[in-house]
Order: sequence, then C-alpha cells, then structure tokens
Amino acid sequence: MNETPSRIDHAGEMQKLLEAMSQLGWVSLAFEEQMVAPANILLAKVIVGEQLLLDVTAAPEVAGALAAQRAFHLTGQAHGAMVMTPPLIAEPLNDVPGRLRFGCDYPESLDVWHRREAFRAELGPSMAVAVNLEIQDLETPLSGKLLNLSLGGCLVEISLSDAAKLRTGQPLPRLEATFPSGQTFATQGEVRHVHIDNQWKRALLGCKFSVLTSKLERLIWFLVKEIERESARKDVSQADSDLSPSSLFQAASSQTQAPPSRRPRAEYSTPMARRLAKIADYLNGQMVQLQQGEAIDSTLLSSHSDKLLSLLEEDREALLFATVCLHRDPLPVQHGLSVAIHLADLAGSRDIPRKLLKAVVATAMVHDLGKALLPDSLLESTDFDQQQREQLAAHVPMIRERLRSCRWIEPQVVQSIIGEINERLDGSGYPRQLRSDELSSLSRMAMVVDAIDAMSRPRPDRQTWSIEEIYRHLLINDALYDSVWVQRYIRHFGLHPIGGLVRFSTGAHGWIQRLDSRGMPHQIAVISPTPQLRTGREIASLGSIDSVVRAPAPELLPQQ
Repeated sequence: MNETPSRIDHAGEMQKLLEAMSQLGWVSLAFEEQMVAPANILLAKVIVGEQLLLDVTAAPEVAGALAAQRAFHLTGQAHGAMVMTPPLIAEPLNDVPGRLRFGCDYPESLDVWHRREAFRAELGPSMAVAVNLEIQDLETPLSGKLLNLSLGGCLVEISLSDAAKLRTGQPLPRLEATFPSGQTFATQGEVRHVHIDNQWKRALLGCKFSVLTSKLERLIWFLVKEIERESARKDVSQADSDLSPSSLFQAASSQTQAPPSRRPRAEYSTPMARRLAKIADYLNGQMVQLQQGEAIDSTLLSSHSDKLLSLLEEDREALLFATVCLHRDPLPVQHGLSVAIHLADLAGSRDIPRKLLKAVVATAMVHDLGKALLPDSLLESTDFDQQQREQLAAHVPMIRERLRSCRWIEPQVVQSIIGEINERLDGSGYPRQLRSDELSSLSRMAMVVDAIDAMSRPRPDRQTWSIEEIYRHLLINDALYDSVWVQRYIRHFGLHPIGGLVRFSTGAHGWIQRLDSRGMPHQIAVISPTPQLRTGREIASLGSIDSVVRAPAPELLPQQ
C-alpha cells in the first residue's frame, strides 16, 4: 500500500465507527494465522467500552477456530472509510437458541483508511496470480498476470500484441483473477490506460473496477492485505520472519498457475517465426505508444529495421514463410511486416544500397500504424462515403508527423512509401490523388507489394483472394498499377509464392515453405489428410496444384 492507516483510539470516534459498521450489518472476519478467504459475519451488537457481539451462523466454518481462541481481525466500512480492528479473541455465547454467537473484548483502537481506492498492494515476481479479461468487441478473452490490486482497480501485465488491440475506456464485461490457492474474484470494469514498460518487453494494462458490491469490496480488501502480508514476509529472510506464508499463494493445483503474458514458444510454427515475433512485439508496443500520443522511437525503429534485414539476409525463404505465422498480431502489424519483407526482398534483387533498403524496411513496417489512431468503426466499414474516405486518408499524415524524429530516413523514402503507397496511377488513390507521372519508381513498386498483400487478406466485405485472382486483377487494371512492377513481382515470387496454402488435386492441403530454381514448390508442410513434410520429388504424389491462397499457418506444422 502507498499510505499508512490512521490509528483511532479516541473512545467517541471508535464508538461512531463501530456502530456504523454494525448498522451496515456484515463485516469480514479473517484469521491471523493460516489465512483463508474472509468470512462474512454479522456484527450483531456493540456494547461500548465492553464487548462486541458476533453472529457467525451464516459462516459456521469459522466457529471451531473461534472457539479455539484463534486471533482474528474484523474489517468493515464506516462513513466512506475502511476500518479494521487489531487482533481479537472470541468466546462462545449460548444466549440465542439456534444461532452461533460469540463475544470478544472491545478493541483498544481501530485502523482507518479514508482514501481506500488509492491503497495499492504490489505483487512480487514470485506471486503469480492469473487474470482473465473479457473485452468488449474482442471475440477471444485475454490473459495476463496481476501486478497490483486496490479497491479501485488493478494493473495487469499482458502481451504487447494484446495491448495493441485495446483502447482507453473500453468496457471489460468480466475481469477475473485467480490466486494459486484457487481463490478468485470477478467483477466488471473498463480500460483505464495501456502503457509499455521501459524495456519494451511487456504491456501494462490499468483496469478500473466499475461494479464493486460491499461483499466484493471486503473480499478485495482482504486480498490486498494478504498480498501486503506475503510481500512483507518475502522482504525478510525466512529465518528472520515471524509471518507465516499466506495460503493464497500456496498452489492448490497446477491449473491455477498464472499463464505467461508474453508469447510462449509453442505459439509459432517455425524458429524464424519466433524471431520475427520479437520485431512484431516492437511494432505492437509502438502502436500502443502512438495511441498515447507518443512519436515513433527513432532508435528502436532503426535497430529493428537492421534486425529484419539481417533475418532476410540469413534465410529469405524462412522469413517469407514466417509472415503467415503472425496471425495473432493486429492487422497493421501483420501487414506492415509482410510488406516490409516482400518489398525489401524485391528491392534487394535490384541491387539497391543497404542504407536505402533499411529506410524502405523502416517506413514499410510502420506505414499502416497510423490506422491505430482511427476509430474502429471506420476501419470496420464496408462501404465508404466521401467523408469516411477523407477520415481514412488521415492515417497517412498522422504517421508521417510521428516520424519527424527519425531523421536518418531520407524524406523522399518517407514520401514514396508512406505518402504514396495508397495512391493509384489514375489519381483515384489517397491522400493526394497523385497520377502516374507524379509517382516515383519506388512508390510504384510499393503500391504493387502493398496491394497484393492487402488482397491476400480477408476484409469485412470480402473473403481472401487466391494468388491467381490477385495477379490477374493487377495485370488487367494497368490503369491503377504499374504493369512493369506487377510482372517483376510475379517473376520474383512466382505463381506459387512461399507462404501460400496449396490445394492439390488429390485433396491434400499444405503450406509452401521453399521453392526450387524453377519457382516450383520444393518443400510443403502438408496438413491434410495426414500431417507430414514433403520435399522435392515427394511432392509429385500430392497431385497437381488446383489453387493457392494466403492463409494463417497453424501453430504446429510437420517438421523435418
């Protein structure tokens, strides 16, 4: 917690607080040793200066421990504050038939927290508490790790890819935390903020609780106190500590362990995909920073552009295939990486200097991140009117403005990739409706790469196009796309490009991972009917190729 309570020992003030707790009825009882979830009991009567009468009929499980004179605290609410007694000892009463009643001495003082929502308990690295989040407008719940807890909300560590999907104020229909013991609490809330840590390794999601009943408030207060208790115990050596371990952090089963908030290795089909995921995480974090009003980090963009080029130089085919393995990341990240890789591979075949190639990679990676600053409703629209088209085009100047600190990128590259990648030769593109004679060769190449990648992905208004359909569309529409660059693209990546999902005449399906010198599939990760890896002449037994589409690769693929 970040504030100490007020110690109240004035008789009159104590009477007011205890009577207010009694009027509310239910208070929480928690034992000092071998702590378990607090029990809700009734503070039946306050005999000022003498005794408190407790009714535990609704929580008979605590009666034995009370009769054994185990020390306990009472916690309740009074006048907008949280009040807790010092340790108390109770004696059984047999004054009301059919009721479990106990009496305890009147407390000598009370601890009072007036600003309850501000008190925050921090969880240490070994205090693993799993959090499951249902987010409005997201089909799949997110998982994370609890970092701190207060009556007002909590901080949760989540993956960078999940963080890029969130917005401040987004409703949380259900937020549930599960402690190692199996103890849980669940409530509703909203996203208060999303931040990236200083190392850009994880995202920190601040959640505000919007529904907090008196019963749940007492439970969370107990959890807050137990977290503090366990933290204090871990701050000193076991030999020097008089505090017994909190049962909240004693694992009941392996099923209650907190899941990792970062990407587990098994999520990715290939080793190269796992390496590319680290660059994707940088872009996810950059999206979150953009949403917070920050600029593109020049140093990080430079280093990750170098990393991507190094991966391309190391194994271009493995990297091309990795672009279909990042389907859990937001679309602007998936698309940006795919365009950057294909554009660098195509441009590199034209002997472009590495410094220029690095600038091309950098601008291509971030060219669509400005869409993270647009309303979701606009991005999900299937039929744009003129006003919506103008709103959509705003993502271009938005991202250009955030790139101002990246002075190592030539302005002409920024103009060609970010400023002109959405233009068309006939002037029908955006944001400036430029025509063919106003567009550079680099922008014409980028337009083709961008369009092919976009058409290979599903949209709200259409399904994925096959590779054949995409090539045919671009070749027919030479008024929109530079036919020279379309043909160069086809010759370079082939009719059966790496990353394509192939359907064979025998009914088999598989992903193309490598090509031979003639541009024909040389390695296929077959997924049906029987998962297996086919190479070279083995592929012939699968039959002829019926179609090739781009589709997300599964997490598990046949390996050599």
